[in-house]
Amino acid sequence: MARDDRPIDIFVSYSPADERWASWIAWELEAAGYRTMIQAWDFVPGTQFIEFMDRGVSEAALVVAVLSRNYLRSRWGRMEWQAALRADPDNPSNKLVTIRLEDCPLEGLLATITWVDLVGVTGADEARALLLNRIEQALAGRAKPLDRPSFPVGPALTGGTAAVPGEVPAAPSRHGPARARRTPVAPPAYPAGPPARGPRGPVTLLHVAGPRFGRGLAAEDEPLTAEELQPRIWADLTRMRDAGAPRPDLMIVTGDLTESGSRREFGEAAAFLTGLRVLLGLEPQRLVVVPGPRDVTKAACRAYFSNCEADDVRPQPPYWPKWRHFAALFEELYLGLDGPEFDSAQPWTLFAVPDLKVVVAGLNSTMAMSHREEDGYGFVGEAQAAWFAERLRPFEEAGWLRVGAVGHPPATPHLRDAATVERLLAGRLNLLLHGAGGTRGVSAADGPETGAAPGRGTRCACPPWPRDATGSSR
Repeated sequence: MARDDRPIDIFVSYSPADERWASWIAWELEAAGYRTMIQAWDFVPGTQFIEFMDRGVSEAALVVAVLSRNYLRSRWGRMEWQAALRADPDNPSNKLVTIRLEDCPLEGLLATITWVDLVGVTGADEARALLLNRIEQALAGRAKPLDRPSFPVGPALTGGTAAVPGEVPAAPSRHGPARARRTPVAPPAYPAGPPARGPRGPVTLLHVAGPRFGRGLAAEDEPLTAEELQPRIWADLTRMRDAGAPRPDLMIVTGDLTESGSRREFGEAAAFLTGLRVLLGLEPQRLVVVPGPRDVTKAACRAYFSNCEADDVRPQPPYWPKWRHFAALFEELYLGLDGPEFDSAQPWTLFAVPDLKVVVAGLNSTMAMSHREEDGYGFVGEAQAAWFAERLRPFEEAGWLRVGAVGHPPATPHLRDAATVERLLAGRLNLLLHGAGGTRGVSAADGPETGAAPGRGTRCACPPWPRDATGSSR
């Protein structure tokens, strides 16, 4: 059952890389009166995804699988469509509807299901008609055409599947008004169309620095929780939109998500990031997150040192267990995506966004930190800086916008090896966004300042590194 105890008509199964498509499909289905369940809108951060998936597949009358190369490689996607087939093995089309987005090969059982083919369909009205017609057929258990068939000996009629393009009989709204959910504020645009060619267009970055969830003290009228901060940011963005600023294309969070790195604080951070991302209509790969000094879990680091002492071994820098809760948050945010990595072998991340021609070097400036007071300084390390310098080279040659994100302010005494970072990366980056340095704030890069609280906004700051014309972020 849905969270408001009304039955689920359709569970949308998709790869997070195709969230724009999944959101468009779910929006159109709900506009036609169906009750949908979709990860982007309905999954509660911090809960078990496998339970969410099982509930969606088992309780929904129909499973809609959004087929793409990303989906066919997805372990979770395979589990979902196979569970749907097992639910009605004698007539799987009654439980599973597939929607093909790309000209990708289908093999085995998936190839036996008649799909909705949106490959090459560039018009939203035509795609909507194809989608709703197939859904209605599946739920009705028959495939009656929308148009009256022509007399067999006469000339064949040509044209679209509907008598009037886009005019599709809507399913009745059987379940009353929609429940409150984490949905985009505007209808998602139809995602089809060829990828952008030629020079990169303007890009708008939303920079969120240091929300520090879990703080007990705050200035008057300063938001403390995710429920308070999200509408404040949205109000600031609305004000900026009224002033002529475009909507953000990419959200970059430069650390200090939490006050002390506790599991509960990271749970609140996950809810905030997912909710704001969906509200802005951004896909998971349009979110960049790096750790800040307050995201180090000192209790976990202290326990690691104690275990090492008990086993008579030396603690090994950079003391991986200190990022245990941050790593869990990272895995949840990018579940099902290929690309973003943060693990013990590589505790930093390169975020590539091909459709924007933007790449973000997600620097980890907490490498030297631990629970010990003498380790409380920012440090990137020559190995990490050199790694990014080499990885950014092909993006520089291709003319992409190259952005750096780091939790500590890139100057001494905050970042102890600021000179090393500048020496290796100043020539590679067009823009560097950094943490709030103990305050919290939100800003739009190269645009008007907006604060998380009156007078507490943090302007996106960059060191005096050379930037060419391709570095414009608005």
